[in-house]
Amino acid sequence: MNYNQKKFEEIKKVLIEKLGDRVEYSKDKDRTEYLAVKDSDFWLSTTFGELVVGYGSHHTHFSEEFGNLDDGIAQAFDLLTNRVRTTNYLKGNTVFKTVVEIEYPDATLADIGSSGLIFFPFWKKTKLEVKYDEKILEKKEIVDQVNVILEV
Repeated sequence: MNYNQKKFEEIKKVLIEKLGDRVEYSKDKDRTEYLAVKDSDFWLSTTFGELVVGYGSHHTHFSEEFGNLDDGIAQAFDLLTNRVRTTNYLKGNTVFKTVVEIEYPDATLADIGSSGLIFFPFWKKTKLEVKYDEKILEKKEIVDQVNVILEV
């Protein structure tokens, strides 16, 4: 078991302890492991020496090799313990851009991903749809466990 898989296992244990059967887990034949929280867009996977933290279709790869594995662990828990804002930009009925941000208690936002289309009806008026997903866990309930995961 490599280091990112070990960290994935530690995160999985915390989430199962706190969320129980809301945690969905699977493992592919290639040993890629997936974890998601029911009724949310949050997901996590570990594969080929990487920890992948995702929210909806947006995701970021973290690893020891990239030197950012701790950042990935922190982002995973930030997604779970803060509100998440998803902004869809529309032209007519076409979503041409989506931005996902973590909203921290001091109202600052951290952009975790954006995506867009190349072809869309650019001549139509732009509308915004903003959706907020409430936090899944209270930070105070898991802060000690997160610190242990980050220190080991």
